[in-house]
Amino acid sequence: MYEEAIIIRKPTRNDVDQLAELIYRFYAFNEEFDSSWAIRANAREVARKVAESYVEESEEGQYLIFIAEYAGSIVGYIKSQIEENEMFASDRVEVIKELYVRPRIRRTGIASQMINKVSEEASKRGAKHIAVEFPTQNYIAEDLYNKLGFRPYSTRYIKGV
Repeated sequence: MYEEAIIIRKPTRNDVDQLAELIYRFYAFNEEFDSSWAIRANAREVARKVAESYVEESEEGQYLIFIAEYAGSIVGYIKSQIEENEMFASDRVEVIKELYVRPRIRRTGIASQMINKVSEEASKRGAKHIAVEFPTQNYIAEDLYNKLGFRPYSTRYIKGV
């Protein structure tokens, strides 16, 4: 229903405010699933600095960062990076570190479009696989990625020191 009107593109300096809000929401949302994701009291201020750095990083190409724009508003974003391991035959894996879509526009295919864009660009960067990280208890993310053909691959455990 939204497919024609959605634009997936790199963020620009004009997008910083809206992108900062989505970054904040991504972390606040994931905090609900695991206390180790607890955000700082000044998380909105930090999110603005992070958004500014994402615009710069997107221009430099170290990370893949895209936003989803609909009707003049940014409704989602995705950030990924290449991880390399010389021991693996497929030594380059693109890992989605952050993906957020505004709740009012979820289940419209926007996340799939952003993931497809990252997949296309990752292939150009020499990646043979795409992976994703998210809190273990985030069943919403787990459901999405299962539907898109992702499978469990690796497990990370955490504990306080």
